[in-house]
Amino acid sequence: MLETIEGNIVERGEDLLILRVGGFGLRVWVPSRTVVETTGRASASLFTHLIVRDDGYELYGFATREEREMFVGLLAVPQLGPKLAFRLVSALPPEELATAVRTGNLAVLHQVKGIGARTAQRIIVELSGRLAKMVTHTPTPLGEKEQIVIRALSSSALGFSEQEARKALDAVREACPEDAPVEEMIRRALEVLSGP
Repeated sequence: MLETIEGNIVERGEDLLILRVGGFGLRVWVPSRTVVETTGRASASLFTHLIVRDDGYELYGFATREEREMFVGLLAVPQLGPKLAFRLVSALPPEELATAVRTGNLAVLHQVKGIGARTAQRIIVELSGRLAKMVTHTPTPLGEKEQIVIRALSSSALGFSEQEARKALDAVREACPEDAPVEEMIRRALEVLSGP
């Protein structure tokens, strides 16, 4: 099976990249956010899933292993098919999709074109037991104070990435009491981020 692919970006579309690999130009369907993330880059490295059909091949590419695993998991849902599975993964990052399935939030799934009530229910039933294998980490939902901390840390003034800010916040959650003021949480998070 084709596990990953890496190549020079020859062309971009709304939801595809054409990669030059070993003299071949390969069309890879990717979520639109991946197209945006690769803007300005000369090459891309993707986790892939190849679908063989009677009338040809379709190669799907994903920026993360979790996206690819979610896509493969959705393919197992009866009557869903690769186009709808791809549309779901494109519309919802794995963490959001996993949260919607875990909480039974049909409204989130309904927002995706082509997903009706019965299909949404089928997705929730089929995926609920397999989520742990597909998504390794689902972030804890952020409260209002925690959102302020994340915004402050990832602001242009402080310059940390959102991922760094979330890791620091996880450490602060364990050390700070629940009623700690935002300023104290930010100070402690900065100590974590500036530590060894």
